[in-house]
Amino acid sequence: MIKNIPRLLRLVGTIALISTIQKAVASSSLDFSIQQPYISSQAMTIGNAYSAVVRDYSAIFYNPAALARREDGNLHFWTRGAVDSGILDLVDDIKNINSDGTKSEQIDRMINLAESKYGEHFFARLPTLGGSWVRPKWGVTFILADFSMDSSLHQQLGPMFNVNANLDTTVAFAYANNISEDHSLSAGITLKAIHRFFIGEAISAADLVGETNPFNQKVIKEGLTVDADIGFLYNPKQPEDSILSVLSPSSLAFVVRNVGDYGFIELADKDAPPPLGRRFDFGSKWNLPGLSVFKPYLSCDIRDISHKNWTLKKGLHLGFGLPWEMASWWKGYWGVGLNQGYLSGGVGALLGWFQIDFATWGEEVGTTGAPKESRRYMLELSIDI
Repeated sequence: MIKNIPRLLRLVGTIALISTIQKAVASSSLDFSIQQPYISSQAMTIGNAYSAVVRDYSAIFYNPAALARREDGNLHFWTRGAVDSGILDLVDDIKNINSDGTKSEQIDRMINLAESKYGEHFFARLPTLGGSWVRPKWGVTFILADFSMDSSLHQQLGPMFNVNANLDTTVAFAYANNISEDHSLSAGITLKAIHRFFIGEAISAADLVGETNPFNQKVIKEGLTVDADIGFLYNPKQPEDSILSVLSPSSLAFVVRNVGDYGFIELADKDAPPPLGRRFDFGSKWNLPGLSVFKPYLSCDIRDISHKNWTLKKGLHLGFGLPWEMASWWKGYWGVGLNQGYLSGGVGALLGWFQIDFATWGEEVGTTGAPKESRRYMLELSIDI
């Protein structure tokens, strides 16, 4: 995947640039997905069922209450990127069309290409750069750049590319503490500031041909929001009977994300991006009997309740995790799950200070009456101290 990043960057640059054109044929883009401002590679291996499982720095965004359970500090710096299976082919197709022939011929070929891909979805989450520092009960993170783009092809006023793109810079601080004497119940809060550039446009296929400098800043939306996430983590008392303990959840989670739901403040005389929206997550984890160095578990989350595109299918996340630990400096995990009804899976390993994670999952980008899977692949490289 890494060797294809330059091609991916060219595609994103082309579409982002073209999508700034304000023409009569352009309109608001269609979007049936649930965009996540932050995702964890490990979480996606288990279907994103992570709010009752998380114990690492990702707790800042998945469930800040989990920081109350930490016993040590950690510095973590990461870069990650994700694509779907079709976007690299689309890069080559657009490049070949624009490489020769008259403009009229290029337009005809571009329209034919778009018509041949009606209903297809294309996704990219360009290399994300970030770092975090977590300690028992608190953590701070800074994500310098997180660019995500979803594009699909539909028949509107002719073949149209529906482009939804976000470029985020995020700063967040989280604090958590135990609120019961036996430490079975913890609560936490994440305060976060997000600066976002947003593009949401439907672009005619013909507009992808022959444009050299089509900037129009009015189409790019820019804004800043400050909001909070509140999370709770509860460990029910386990039955003494080993069989019953498997049937009883070891952890229960509840998280409210974007509590204030203030939306974005307009910046630089630009329209504000759409608000993140208040969301409610419920999670659970079941520990399974350990075997040697393995500590398996099951997890289930119902996420993003109250999002405008929420359905039970899009909100349901199931996972099976198999973490292992040979030593504090040599450990990892395997995971499989269901994300929005589609298979997910992946692996990760830490050797010394260096960690690598790989995940694949399916995302529901269609409607209830016309479901559509977008198969995605993510690679993450990080330094963990």
